[in-house]
Amino acid sequence: MSESLTLLRFTTIYSGILHASFRAILVAFSFIPFVSFSQENIFEGKSAYLLNFSHYKGNDTDLEKIILSEEYEPMNGKVPAFGIHANAIFLKFEIKNQSSDFFISGFVDNALLDQVDIYSLDGTPKLLVSSGERLSFSERNSEHPAVNFQFFIQPGSTSKFLMRIQSEDQLLIPIRIGTEKIVSAEQSRKELLYGIYLGIMVVMLVYNLFVYFTVKDRVYLYYTAYILTVGLTQLVVNGYAAKYFWPFLGYQGMALSGVIPALSGVATVIFSREFLQTSKFTPKIDKLLLFYMLLYILAVVFAFTGQLMYCFTIMDIGGASALLLVYCAVVGLKNKYRPAGFFLVAFSIFLAGVTLFALRNFGVIPFNDISNYGLPAGSALEAVLLSFALADRINQFKKEKDDSQQKMIQVMSENQLLIEEQNVKLERMVHERTLDLESTNLELSTTLQNLKLTQNQLVEAEKLASLGQMTAGIAHEINNPINFVSSNVIPLKRDVEDVLTMLNEYTSIKDGEEWEQKKDAIQSQLKKLDIPYVRSEINQLLQGIEEGSRRTAEIVKGLRIFSRMDRDTLISADVNDCIHSTLVVMKSLTKGEVTVEKELYTGTNEIMCYPGKLNQVFMNLISNAVAATRMENRSSSERIVKIRSSYSKDHVTVEISDNGVGIREEIIDKIFDPFFTTKSVGEGTGLGLSIVKGIIEEHQGKIEVKSEVDKGTKFIIHLPRFISK
Repeated sequence: MSESLTLLRFTTIYSGILHASFRAILVAFSFIPFVSFSQENIFEGKSAYLLNFSHYKGNDTDLEKIILSEEYEPMNGKVPAFGIHANAIFLKFEIKNQSSDFFISGFVDNALLDQVDIYSLDGTPKLLVSSGERLSFSERNSEHPAVNFQFFIQPGSTSKFLMRIQSEDQLLIPIRIGTEKIVSAEQSRKELLYGIYLGIMVVMLVYNLFVYFTVKDRVYLYYTAYILTVGLTQLVVNGYAAKYFWPFLGYQGMALSGVIPALSGVATVIFSREFLQTSKFTPKIDKLLLFYMLLYILAVVFAFTGQLMYCFTIMDIGGASALLLVYCAVVGLKNKYRPAGFFLVAFSIFLAGVTLFALRNFGVIPFNDISNYGLPAGSALEAVLLSFALADRINQFKKEKDDSQQKMIQVMSENQLLIEEQNVKLERMVHERTLDLESTNLELSTTLQNLKLTQNQLVEAEKLASLGQMTAGIAHEINNPINFVSSNVIPLKRDVEDVLTMLNEYTSIKDGEEWEQKKDAIQSQLKKLDIPYVRSEINQLLQGIEEGSRRTAEIVKGLRIFSRMDRDTLISADVNDCIHSTLVVMKSLTKGEVTVEKELYTGTNEIMCYPGKLNQVFMNLISNAVAATRMENRSSSERIVKIRSSYSKDHVTVEISDNGVGIREEIIDKIFDPFFTTKSVGEGTGLGLSIVKGIIEEHQGKIEVKSEVDKGTKFIIHLPRFISK
């Protein structure tokens, strides 16, 4: 609120100063001898502006009706000015030739008129001149940017003319007449002055661009853009841009007459915000300047789309940003920001040139060299002063840097003393702390050794638990076939003894006489023995003993494969053999509990590995899978553990899945952590999966887990065929 009130007071005071300045300028101009102006448009061979016109006020569009119409309003004693006007303007004027010349030359001193047609009304109306921005420069009948003409009027005669003017820019129509030599000299002099102006602007542009590449301060880059657009704007306004830069563009060149001044507004806001540091000193006005910049950008858009009337209207509104920039400079100066003073002086000179330009256009002051060239002169002087301001900015930065370095040196000296004092204290504290740390490190080392010992004991306990589980299973599995063998040995021994008794009876007979004596007894004994039954029984008993021996051998083979658990040498082993041997030693855990489905790769699955450690992995995962399927009201056929292996060129993959309770999503990332378990107290150590992960990483493999609650869990093991060392 305070900043808005300050801005209101400033604009009131500044407006008062401007009005007072206008009055002072008018008083000053009253004492300056200007070119005389004829109130009756009388040509006496001198250079003069036409001042007497009649403006058509009707609504007809037919040229013949407009010429004959009586709806004309006199405009005496001033240059015609109509502002921004959508429709064409028609003006009648007379020229009385009181010189000895037959030809009167002249030009319309406004290069931004879209179309200018001049008709002679002496006799039958005849088109004398047709020119304007709608035509490319190469299509015009003059080497000068203005609309030039030459009238034939006999000395002592008066000729009447009708001028049709149309433009989307301000309709200001200053018509200057004179002899051909005088008019040509005036236009050449104007072109020379603007050439000097352009030279000054180019020098300022090159100089500041060079400084930018030297110091890398972006404000210089913004300033070069400002100089470029402001200079081009002056050339556009006076028609020299169309002459030298786009002489073959007609209507398209008109768009540039709106684009370049609008870009000049954008560059002015960007440069001024950076130079005056408005975001720091006047943050609220800074946001308002951004709004004006958007207005200028909108004007650029309208210019590109051919809506020049809207473009020029928006630029007129955007002109109010000049007062805001002056206010920002005053605030910056109040805050002892030196560049703001340079900006205030330079911008005030530029605004003085703009003021002369505006007063001339509104007819407050006459057209003369001061009012015509005040704007480019102010613009050039502003460019020079702002370059000085930027140079002072470098000096200011250098001074600030030197002051900063001096303060830094002083601070560093003070800090050096403090550092030396602190170093003594720190050395003493470090020594004391070092002693404490050594003591703590000794304690930590002892604790670490104890933890490692405890960890090894826990791992060994897990292995012993697995070994105990395996031993119990093996004892149970071997007991069945051994019992089968031992139970068949006794009846087999009895049958063999009966057969041997009969054989002894036969072998004891020495001759036929003894045979005859014992024949009946032997036959009776054979009949009692039932040799066919004994033969059949002996075969069955031998088959049972053979089956028990085979099953025992199979268990021993599996145990032999599984027993390579502690081997630390890499060997080539078949993964399928490891799976088979693990299932053999775990048969007591799985038999009658779950249905084990195997889908193993039929070819070779050999990899370089530690087979005993892989058996430990498979046993832990299968044991967990069996435990996970223990759910109420489930039979062994419904509890399924699937084991699948696959082979590729570089890897072997083993999948162990179940249809058990699954693992909750919030704990699935913790299952490989040591001592983490979901089992009840006393049912597990929480080291099984941790050992599994360690063994797989030792094999340079990886393990994945996928699980859904109440649907099951799948562990996927990827093992490389070869382990790199």
